[in-house]
Parts: sequence; C-alpha cells; structure tokens
Amino acid sequence: MARNESAADRIAYRRANAVDPEAFLRELTVVEPTEDGENLQFTPAFVSRVDRQLEKVRSAGVETADIADMFGVTEANVTVADRPYTAYKTRTTVRNWPSEAALELDVAVDRELRSETDRWDEVPPRQRHRLLQSLRSFRDDCPFCGGPVAIGDETVESCCGDTEVVTVGCGECDRRFLEFSADSIPGR
Repeated sequence: MARNESAADRIAYRRANAVDPEAFLRELTVVEPTEDGENLQFTPAFVSRVDRQLEKVRSAGVETADIADMFGVTEANVTVADRPYTAYKTRTTVRNWPSEAALELDVAVDRELRSETDRWDEVPPRQRHRLLQSLRSFRDDCPFCGGPVAIGDETVESCCGDTEVVTVGCGECDRRFLEFSADSIPGR
C-alpha cells in the first residue's frame, strides 16, 4: 500500500486482504486444537521451525529490514525510536515491544510465516502485527531458556509507560513477552 493513497483506499485494502486468523493459521499448520479442543496451540513442527529462525535472529540481531518487512514499509521508513524500551518508528508511528525478546520472537515468527506463504505479505500490516503479538502467548516454555511461561500474578508497571499491566513472561529468565492492561482481564 502506498502511503499517498487515500484513507478510503487503505481501508478497502485492509478489508479485502484481512484474514480469519484461526483459519489462516490452521491452513498453514501453524496451530492445531489442544487435546480438549477448547484452545489452539502451536504445532510441534512450527515450534521447531520458529526456534531455528530465532537462533538466526539472536545470532545476527534484528535488522531494520525485519521491521520494514513486518510493517510493510521500506527500510528508509524505519528508525530506532529513542525510548527507554524496545521500540522502532515506522514512518510516523512508534511501535513498541515489552522486551527485546518479544521483538526477536516476533521477527522469528514473521520470517517463518514469510518463508511458508506469500499470502503473509498480503495480510494488512496492522493485522500481521496483532497476530504476531497474539502468537507470543502460544508458548508454554520460554524459547530462550526453556523455563515456564505464565501470566503474572500481580500488576506491574508497563515497560512502555506509566500504566499498570499484567504480563506474560518467563518465570526463570524474567523475559517479558506480552503486557495487558490490568482492567482488560476479568476478575482482576
């Protein structure tokens, strides 16, 4: 999508190219139902492929090209944002992650999905980003240390602002993968 296209054109593109997340990911054999059929989980084969991609990302580091691919912009439109947390600016929007580990995981999953289908590039960038965020919650074990990944028991201050959040992270290495506003979780 070119930046100079009208808002109506951008909305039409998003509507025409949006995917049903579950159907899309199941078709690619990224996810499958859990044993009880109540939820979805990564397929073991996808976990293995992402882990290999993650090793490459950790070895080479995250490049501006990775961010450009993720958000459908040119590398010239990507800069590291001057923030006390992991963030990049794409055109005029600052994109943030709760940790460098969350960014590395998103890049690994993005690279793997790109290698599996050309259709991933057609998914609107905003939806791709939201899918990547959601997929961070599909791991029961930390892809960095093997420790347990769980929802935190209490609210903490967000990495990215003065907000109270509930986190999803590793209980052993303390890497943070997701943050939710505390009031978005029932019973809190």
